[in-house]
Amino acid sequence: MAWQQKSKRLRMIGLLLLFWGPAWSAVAAGQPVLPDFGRQYALVIGNQSYKNLDELPTVRTDAQDVGRLLEELYGFKVELLLDADRDRMLWTLSQLPKRLADRERDSLLIYYAGHSQLGRGGAGYWQPVDAVQNNEGSWISTDLISNILKTVRVRHILVATDAAYAVSLRLPSETRFQKLLETPSITVLASGGDKPVQEPEARNSSFARSLLLALRDNHELLAGSKLFELMRQQRPQSMPRYGYITQAEQAQGDFFFVPRQLQYREAAPAVSKEQPAPAPLPQQKKMPAAPPAAARQPQQGDMLVNEASGMEFVYVPGGCFKMGSSLGEKGRFLWEGPVHEVCVNGFWLGKYEVTQAQWQKIMGDNPSGFGKGGEYPVENVSWEDAKEFLRRLTQRSSGRIYRLPSEAEWEYACRASGSGKYCGGDNPDLLAWHEENSGNQTHAAGRKQANAFGLHDMSGNVWEWCGDRFDQAYYSVGGVRNNPHGPAGGGERVVRGGSAGSRVYNCRAAFRYKNQPDYRENMIGFRVVMQE
Repeated sequence: MAWQQKSKRLRMIGLLLLFWGPAWSAVAAGQPVLPDFGRQYALVIGNQSYKNLDELPTVRTDAQDVGRLLEELYGFKVELLLDADRDRMLWTLSQLPKRLADRERDSLLIYYAGHSQLGRGGAGYWQPVDAVQNNEGSWISTDLISNILKTVRVRHILVATDAAYAVSLRLPSETRFQKLLETPSITVLASGGDKPVQEPEARNSSFARSLLLALRDNHELLAGSKLFELMRQQRPQSMPRYGYITQAEQAQGDFFFVPRQLQYREAAPAVSKEQPAPAPLPQQKKMPAAPPAAARQPQQGDMLVNEASGMEFVYVPGGCFKMGSSLGEKGRFLWEGPVHEVCVNGFWLGKYEVTQAQWQKIMGDNPSGFGKGGEYPVENVSWEDAKEFLRRLTQRSSGRIYRLPSEAEWEYACRASGSGKYCGGDNPDLLAWHEENSGNQTHAAGRKQANAFGLHDMSGNVWEWCGDRFDQAYYSVGGVRNNPHGPAGGGERVVRGGSAGSRVYNCRAAFRYKNQPDYRENMIGFRVVMQE
C-alpha cells in the first residue's frame, strides 16, 4: 500500500501548489514555503470527579489522550484543565480573548467532557465539578461561552464537546479550499448527550474514541466537517452533530487540522559533531520572543519564547501575598513560618521546568539520570550547573538576562493569587507528580494541570533551585518585605516544590528545603526567570 500513500501525499502537495503557486518564487531564493496555517491552540477541559453529581469514569483519560494526540500529531499548544470548578472554568474561558489577542492567522480548539444540561427554554449549560443539581446559577451557559468566543481574535475556533451545546447548527456550504481556510469561523462538534457515553471496559468514551481514531489515522489536511463525517462513519453510540454557531458573525470558513509533516518549519541550525542534536519538544513552533510594544505593559497571560532554547515564558503580574505556612499545616517545618507579607514586582517565568532538550541545546550534553527524552525535565544538575546554563543562555539571547527565581518569586508564582496548599489548589493528584502517583520517576513536562498563572509542575516532578541562600531563621528575624532575595550569608541554597519522589506534603507551596550549591541528584532541576 506504500504507492497509495505516496499517491495521496502527491495529491495533497498538488492541492497546496494550486492555491499558493505564486509563493514558490520564494523557493527559487532558497526559502521553503507552505501555506500559513498559523499556530494551533487547544484548551482541553475534563470534569470527572463531581461533588454533587455522578462521577464520569473515563473523562480524565479522555482529556489527557485528546490533549496528547493534538500536541504530538498536530503540534497544538495544549492547556489541560481537569476537574475545574465554576470559578476556574469561567476565569480560564474569560482569559482567552486577552491571551489570544491579535492572532488572526491562528486557530483555537476547545474540548470539553463532563456533565451538561439543557435548562429552561432550551438553554444549554456545561456543569463544573461544583455544580448543584437543579441550580442553573452553579452551571455555565453555552450562550455565555459562545459570546466569549466571538471576542477571541483568531481565524478558526472549534468547540468539540462530549456534551450538549444548545445552538442552532448548520453545516458549511462553501466547498472551495482556500475560502474555507482563509475565512474566519466558529464551529461546534457536539455529541449532543448530557454526559459522555461510556462503553463497557473501554478506555475512552464513545465520542472521545471516535474523535481519537479519526485524528490518529489522518495524514492529510483535515477540515472539521470532514472530521465529523469520519466520526459518523464509525457509528459511535453518541452520534455527533457539526456546524456553525449560527449567531456568530463568522459563517464561511472551517476549522483545519494540520498534521505536523505539513506544517512549515524553519531549517534547524547546524549542530556541531561534538554536540548531538537534542530531541525536539512537542511544541517547537512558537512566536518569536519579541518584546511587547512600548505602549503596552505586559499582562497576565502574555507569553514570550526564547528562540535560542525554545523555552516558553509567561508573565507573572506583580503583587503581595502571605508567604509561609501556619501552625497545624500537615508536614510543616518550623522554618516555614511565621507567615509574613511579601510583595514582588512582575516578572517572566518559565512555563515549564527546563527540559532535557533545552539543556542539551545550550550545554551540549544531558546529565539526567532518568534520560527519558527531550520533553522530560532535566535533572541531576547542581545550583552551580544551573547558573552556568543561565550564563550561556544570557550570552546567546540579546537584550535579556536569565536567572533563577528568588524564593519569594517562586512561592508567589506557585500560589498564583490562591490559598491552596499546593501550586494551584488543594488536590495534589491533579497538580503534581509525587511519591504516590509517579512510579518514583519524572514525567514529561506539562502533563499535570497548570495553576492560575499558566505554570505547570510547580508542585512535584523535580525540585527547583532558587537563587537565594538558605537560612532557617530568615522568616522569623523579619526579612525584607519588597522583592526579597534571601539572607546575605550561608552556604546552602534553597530548593522548592518537591519532586516525583517526594511525600505529597513536601510538594506544598510553603515547603522549603536546601542543599549545597554543588549537590546533584536525579530529582533536582530548575526553572528560569527572564529579566528584560
